[in-house]
Amino acid sequence: MTAAAESRSVPSRLASVVEALELDQPRVVTVANLEGLARSSGLSISGVALGYALRRLGWLLPLRTRGVWEFAPAARAGRYSAGDRHIELRAARAVDPRFPGVLAMESAAVLLGLAGHIPEREVLAVPPGYRVSKALRDWRVIGLRLPGDPVQEAEGLPVWRVEALLAGMAVRPDGYGDWRNVAQWLPRAAGQANAAKVGSCLDGASRAGWRRAGYLFATGGRADVGIELIEQAPPGRGPVYLGPRDRPGRFDARFEVIDSVLVAGQQALQP
Repeated sequence: MTAAAESRSVPSRLASVVEALELDQPRVVTVANLEGLARSSGLSISGVALGYALRRLGWLLPLRTRGVWEFAPAARAGRYSAGDRHIELRAARAVDPRFPGVLAMESAAVLLGLAGHIPEREVLAVPPGYRVSKALRDWRVIGLRLPGDPVQEAEGLPVWRVEALLAGMAVRPDGYGDWRNVAQWLPRAAGQANAAKVGSCLDGASRAGWRRAGYLFATGGRADVGIELIEQAPPGRGPVYLGPRDRPGRFDARFEVIDSVLVAGQQALQP
């Protein structure tokens, strides 16, 4: 279909609204945004009605989150989505600025420029017990809140810092779904991470969590940091497991393999 066939009209009474949207280039537009635009344009129309009018004309695209639309600027030459895989998270944050979801695990690894393999399902960390809306039902949601200063902003969204990523993988290894590709970026992550900040993100974690974090650092080429984290672990006994959920590996405090079941984990973590 040609761009001409997809041309969109702009009624004169809505021209100032579309012009304002083109100037701001918002990724998503809420009912509240549209009510403000209606008032500033002197239109006696509700934000909901304006939203539906712009949707019929092809300037707004529907989203799963109620009361929010994706803006389709003229540069797209048609009513096409930008293909933003985080668009529903942007919508959730637009309608509720206090929304606590943070991009985590594989999603964080990709957004931080570490991993190159985009996950089949984006991963969101929320406080334990928090229920996300059905609009995010295609996401993988993990109930985990890390202490310290775990969040930074990337592409206008909250995402785990590299320290939080490594800590989160150590605390919840079953929450990370792409262990087979970890070796491709783990040395870079370990080299970038601040050991003290990792420790802050592990505050209150189990002995196993601290030891897994130490193992990740050692495997990433920073055995000194790994041993330092191990020595800060709470007291306890027993093996620690790390690796793919179906074939977790077992290792001792100084990273020596003590069980052959670690084969899958070793292969995943070899640089």
